[in-house]
Amino acid sequence: MQREILESRKKAEKKSRRCMFENCQNKAIKSHVFQKNGILREISKKEHLIQPLPSDPFQYDKKGLFDFKRIGINDVYTFLGFCKEHDNKIFEPIESESNLKFENINQQALFSYRGLCQEIRRKEISIEWLNDIIKVCPIQRVHYMQSTINGFHHGIQNLSFYKLELEKAIQTNDFSSFHFLTTKIPKIDLCISVPLNIETPNQVLEIPYTTSFLNIFPKNDNTYVIGGYHKKTPCIWTKNFLTKVRISKKGKIFKELSDLITLRLEFWAMSPQLFKKIEQKDIEEYKLLFTKNVHNHNLYLKTDLNLFKNMCK
Repeated sequence: MQREILESRKKAEKKSRRCMFENCQNKAIKSHVFQKNGILREISKKEHLIQPLPSDPFQYDKKGLFDFKRIGINDVYTFLGFCKEHDNKIFEPIESESNLKFENINQQALFSYRGLCQEIRRKEISIEWLNDIIKVCPIQRVHYMQSTINGFHHGIQNLSFYKLELEKAIQTNDFSSFHFLTTKIPKIDLCISVPLNIETPNQVLEIPYTTSFLNIFPKNDNTYVIGGYHKKTPCIWTKNFLTKVRISKKGKIFKELSDLITLRLEFWAMSPQLFKKIEQKDIEEYKLLFTKNVHNHNLYLKTDLNLFKNMCK
């Protein structure tokens, strides 16, 4: 069973994909979620960064669902997202060093759009390999796996609403349906670009349901936080998070970032220098907490763990 899982996942990950922009039929190339030659290279060490990736199924008991791996700059934090033409044309404003203006709403939307697309693509890949291995999995696991597949489909349907809305805004230069805010915080070599679904009290998961966009990345002497949401579905959690990182001191900000990657995310990257400062016992606790809460999207999730406490000394 484990061998089938491994082979199926590799097959889905390597499969050729089409460009994600507005029904384009061209072949997708490997797209970096953030600037390869700017944001990512600035915090790399010997052209490598650290990224959590799914563990080999043969090592789940030993390493957990995810393991930290050292990835080269050409492959780190990438996905098969857009054809060469759209990858260059659409994202030129946030790829050119001379054009970067992190409080510009067009650029805020572009960061969010690319992070949103990588999440849709990763869900598509997960559906494909789960549909493949469900045929050979033990009967007692079929219901759980089918439920997971259904959840991914529902998630894609929801994210597709926001994808179309962002594409329309980018093409028309009309961003009136969105709210974005950029905040500058103390530098930490952490890269995040994701859509988030945080459950609010009495929330009904009717599409579209509350989804926010969060981008966090270092540049020069600071780290920037770009958060936002569609005005039709404002996010309480995102509003509170952006307020806390704007008004809090360094230690509190880094604790919020630790909770974010431990409880809310599975796709992010950091510099080898930052990873080296995290204690091994905290890495192990992170893995346990992540596994325990992987399907928990509650508004009030918190931990006692601070992966970045040594950054605050």
